[in-house]
Amino acid sequence: MRCFLLYLLLVLVAVLPVQADSLDPAEKPSAPGFTLKNLRGENASLSDYHGKVVLLNFWATWCAPCRKEMPSMEKLWQTYREQGLVILAVSTDNGGESRIKSFARRLKLTFPILLDPDSQASDLYQVSGIPVSFLIDRQGRIVAHVLGSKDWASESAFQQVENLLLQ
Repeated sequence: MRCFLLYLLLVLVAVLPVQADSLDPAEKPSAPGFTLKNLRGENASLSDYHGKVVLLNFWATWCAPCRKEMPSMEKLWQTYREQGLVILAVSTDNGGESRIKSFARRLKLTFPILLDPDSQASDLYQVSGIPVSFLIDRQGRIVAHVLGSKDWASESAFQQVENLLLQ
């Protein structure tokens, strides 16, 4: 029985989202830079978006929680992209671009999708599970880290992004 309860606790810890939404200003690390290909085969760098608020999300097509949060990310993107929000969805898939393009078309995703099949950016951000998201402020500092899926179209997520856009 103890083993079962320990196992259950470990499963819950692994599945529940972990959020560090209010990091102390002194603890806000700079977001590591990277350059990856997008779905059009063009290079895209995090530095291209300096001065913008960036939601950096690591995901894969085979990940059910990732698929669950993508529509809410699209709503967030549609709502705030004109005010300076950028969403960079970094695919960790190894299966090729066609699966990712098909996935994006099926879900009608319009935000930028970057390809990280060799884990270049994933390693920089020490990604050990997906989905995982990093919210980066206009100064290029990581201000929030979310492990697990999140409803990015929720009132609290909208408020968090609005606050960053006003800074």
